[in-house]
Amino acid sequence: MAELINTFSWSISARDDFETCPRRRYWAKYAMWGGWKANAPEVARAAYRLSKMENRFTLQGNAVERAVMWALRQAQAGQSITTEQAYETAAKPFLNQRWQDSKKKLWRSDPKRHCCLHEHYYPAHHHTPEAEMPARMIAQIKLCLTNFMAQVLPGLSKIRPEAEAPIARAEGGDPESFPFETIKVYAIPDYAYRQESFMHIHDWKAGGAKPAHRDQMSIYGLWANTKHAIAPEHIQVHLEYLAPGATESTILTGNDLARAREIIRASAGAMAEYLVGGDIQQNQPLPKEDWELSADMDTCRRCNFHELCQSELESA
Repeated sequence: MAELINTFSWSISARDDFETCPRRRYWAKYAMWGGWKANAPEVARAAYRLSKMENRFTLQGNAVERAVMWALRQAQAGQSITTEQAYETAAKPFLNQRWQDSKKKLWRSDPKRHCCLHEHYYPAHHHTPEAEMPARMIAQIKLCLTNFMAQVLPGLSKIRPEAEAPIARAEGGDPESFPFETIKVYAIPDYAYRQESFMHIHDWKAGGAKPAHRDQMSIYGLWANTKHAIAPEHIQVHLEYLAPGATESTILTGNDLARAREIIRASAGAMAEYLVGGDIQQNQPLPKEDWELSADMDTCRRCNFHELCQSELESA
C-alpha cells in the first residue's frame, strides 16, 4: 500500500479551528499525522487519538442526522412513521453504543472505531452532571425529530433517490470534496437533490444558529457549482434548525460564490503562514511553538487537545 501523504486541505471546520486557536489546528492536522501506527511517537499517537474525540453535542447531532435520513427513506418508500419510531430505530441504538463505548474506554484500543466523549475524558471541564446528560440529549433529539416530521419531511418525502446528489461520507473513506485552485476543499452537505432546474442543499442543525452557518452554505453552493456545474442562481440552500423548527432558505447569487472563494483564499493564505516557506504544496508545518495558543481559557477547557497543552498553560 502506498504511503499516505498529508496534503494541504481546507474546510469550514478547519477554518474555525484555526481562527479559534492555531495550536489546535497544528494538533489536528500535523502532529497527529501517522499517529494511527503502532510505532508512532507518543505525541503523534495522543494527538491522533484526541483528534477523534467527540462531545455530547456532536453526538446528538449525529444521532439526529441518522434518524432524519432513516425517516426520509421510510417516507420515500410510502411508510408512515412517528418520532418515537425514528428515535427507537435509528437514533437510540447509535446513541447508546457511542455512549457505552466511551464509558468503557474502548477507544484506547481503536480510537477511530470507538467513541471517546469529551465529557467522559475531561469530566472536570463540564458543569452539567453526567447523570443528567443522556436525558438532555434524548429530549433534544426527540424535539428535533418531531419538528422535522411536522415541517420538513412532508416537502422531501416525494424526492426520488435518483434525484439525489451522491455525497461521500467520512465513514466510507475520503469524504466529499472539490478542487479549488490548488486546494482540496472538504464540503459534506447533509442532503442535496435536483428538482427541475435547481439543486437544493439541506443541512440539519440540532443546535442554535451561528454566523458561520451562512459561510458553510455558501461553500456548499461552490461545491454544487464546481462539481455539478449548477449556476449559482439555480442553487437553493436550506438551513434546517430543527430544535426551534425554523428553516432559513436562500437562493444563491454569483456574489455569494465569489465570497465563498474569497473565504477559502483568505483562510488558506493565513494557514500557509504557519508552513515552512508558506508552501502549501509541501505542507510542512513550522515548529509547534510557532502555532499560538488561544488566550481564552474556556476555549482551552473545551478543546480535545487540552492535555497536550496543559503543562504549557500552567506555566504561562
